[in-house]
This record gives sequence, C-alpha cells and structure tokens, in this order.
Amino acid sequence: MERKRLVNLVLWPVALLVLNGLWMSVASGSAPYEINDEDHAIETRTVDLGGVLGQDKAMPAVFEVSFSGVSVDDGNVSWIIRDASNAVVAEWDGMLSEGAPNWEGELKPGKYTVETNVDNGIITNQVLQIQPFESYRIEGHMLLSVLLVVVAFSEVFIRQKGGEYLAKRNANLPEQPEKSPFKPLRSGMPEEDMALDEEGPWRSPIGR
Repeated sequence: MERKRLVNLVLWPVALLVLNGLWMSVASGSAPYEINDEDHAIETRTVDLGGVLGQDKAMPAVFEVSFSGVSVDDGNVSWIIRDASNAVVAEWDGMLSEGAPNWEGELKPGKYTVETNVDNGIITNQVLQIQPFESYRIEGHMLLSVLLVVVAFSEVFIRQKGGEYLAKRNANLPEQPEKSPFKPLRSGMPEEDMALDEEGPWRSPIGR
C-alpha cells in the first residue's frame, strides 16, 4: 500500500508536467495564411481571422515578406495591411535593394486586407503567421493544472469510498456453512449389512 501511494505521488506531478508541456507546444504553434507566392501574380488578399471559442482577444502575428527581382536589380516595393474599417494596421515602403523587414505585432479576430505594390519584374513571397492560442497560454496552464488536481482528488475520494462500501457489504453478508471436502462413507449401515449377509455366498444353510 505504501509503495502504491508513493507511485501515485510521483505520477501526478509527472502528468502535470506532461500536460503543461503539451499545452506549451500547442500555444506556440502558428497557423500560416499564404498571401502571395513567387509562382503567381501579385494580388490584393483578404484574410478572415477567427477567434478562439468566439473570443476577440488579440493574437500574436508575424508578416513574413521577401521580394526578389526577376528581370530588374532594383525597384519600388511596398505593402500595407488594413482592417475591416479600412484603418492602416501596418505598412512598409522602400526599395528592393533595401530588403523588406518582417512585421511583428498583434491582430484581433476579423477581416484584414493586404495590398502589395511592386515595379515590373519583381515578385514576392508573403505569409501571415498567426498564433491563436498564444494569447491564452497562462489561462491554459491554469485550467489544465486545476483540472488535473480535481481529477487527482476525485480519484483518491472514489477509491476511498469504494473501499469503505465494499468493506461494509462484505461485513453484512451472512456466513456460509463450511462444507466438508470429503463425502461420508455409506458402509456400516444396518440395511446394507443385512442385504450383504442375505445375498452373499456365506449365508446360513436353509433348514438350520
């Protein structure tokens, strides 16, 4: 019993670490939204970002941008992100030789429009990375920890009450008479001895 209790004391903290590690991996994951790629013509894209469970909490976002010249060495390049109200969220304007930097910030759930303008002979690759669960990292750790503690105490409570119930039920059961493992011998009964004497070869002669 003591060994089993010690194993339980070790397993629950391990389970807590494993669950929180899994949640950390999920929270740090990102969902990519491809805006433009080098194999297709540059277009104005609309992205609809959904919230987690209908919440409108802002989510970490990274706009990865790269420009390259196909037939020119330099030229004008720019991009701009607008929200549903047409307000500018982020923008950049420069030359191809400068190298466009990535943008990092936060975006609330909703619709966004990405406009890209380049000179002829320039192509671009643009991907918007969204981390929808990162905003709920702390809440997730707290919720998982509380749930695991509740499960641990519930398991101990159910096991204890179940043991008490079984003990009471066994105590109330009527005692069963103990059965002998041996069958009683039937030899020596008067009826059987008389039958054996009358039918055996050593019975008394007739007439005596």
